[in-house]
Amino acid sequence: MDEERQIIEEESRGLTFKDILFIIRKHWIAITAFILGFGLAGFVFSAVQRPVYQSTGTMLVSYESNVTNPTQDYTFSNYISNTYVVFLKENIVLRSVSERADVPVSNLRNNLSVTNDALIIKVSYTDDDAEEARRVVDIIINTAQEIADLTRAVDTGGGVIEHKPVYHLLYDNLKVMSAPEVGVKVSYTMRDIAIGLGVGVGLAFL
Repeated sequence: MDEERQIIEEESRGLTFKDILFIIRKHWIAITAFILGFGLAGFVFSAVQRPVYQSTGTMLVSYESNVTNPTQDYTFSNYISNTYVVFLKENIVLRSVSERADVPVSNLRNNLSVTNDALIIKVSYTDDDAEEARRVVDIIINTAQEIADLTRAVDTGGGVIEHKPVYHLLYDNLKVMSAPEVGVKVSYTMRDIAIGLGVGVGLAFL
């Protein structure tokens, strides 16, 4: 009766850490081969995939106010930088880029990356054609600048009408720091191997 109770308790408790160590010691060759096999499968999968390329253009926020307060200028420059990251992904920009580049908006959203580090903004696009990646980044940057430069009539007082950019803070304070070049090949080999190894480890102990 006690033996039956012990068996039931062990089954309900499941595998303990000691049980897992025992299994590994007893079958370590088979387990290792199984895991490495999935890692190799990940490598092969990565090798047969069509290569993709990424091109990056860099912009710089250059904001200077009339107030001699460097801290305030830096804070506002960061605000402009963060705003531009959002602005570049808005429909008003992507739809115009889509028309000019002849690329669906969905593709632009999936392959466009916009990041900022302080005052530096990086616009990257991934494509299976290196030159196409460069072309799209160039169109994105130029289109965004043109949209930021859209003007509207503003009454500055005394009946004087001036045409000012709608998004003048973006347009006035952004400079192209580094134009995009032909895309560089992006490697996902290590990622695919890691996924393969992870799957192998998971299945090995099912």
